[in-house]
Amino acid sequence: MKQDIRDFFKEAEELKTLPENHRTEFLNKLKQQSKRKINAKFWLQVAASIILVTTIGYGLYNSSLGRQETSPIFAEVKAIEIEYLENINTEWEKFVAIADDKALVERFRKKLDDLDKDYKALSEQFQNESENILILESLVENLQTRLQILKDIQEHLKILNQKNEHEITI
Repeated sequence: MKQDIRDFFKEAEELKTLPENHRTEFLNKLKQQSKRKINAKFWLQVAASIILVTTIGYGLYNSSLGRQETSPIFAEVKAIEIEYLENINTEWEKFVAIADDKALVERFRKKLDDLDKDYKALSEQFQNESENILILESLVENLQTRLQILKDIQEHLKILNQKNEHEITI
């Protein structure tokens, strides 16, 4: 089994010779394959661009229509908001009519203004995230708090007025 290693490598060299037109055939095949890839990439880019433009257009269309106004939750919140704001204004007017102490009126006006600022911030958040139930609960809770403060103030003033009338009659 002894063989000359050089003979073995000579056989391998003979196998390495390529046909004369191998280089041109290889380049032609390479060009054809690259054209296919470019063509596929081109259509993929066109499809991606169409999807992107359609998505952006849909988003702009929804934002211009005001997607919150079309949701049933937004309509219900608006109705609740209007009802509470009417009640708050009514209670405030009653309070101002009954109250004699200007400092008390100003103190509660400031407290209600702070709650109103919080409400406006929550309202903006709700417009951006109309499906977030926690923001919705915070909005309603804010309105309820304002209304309850006014009712408590009125109740307190009635008690004070009754004590004053009772002291006057004694």
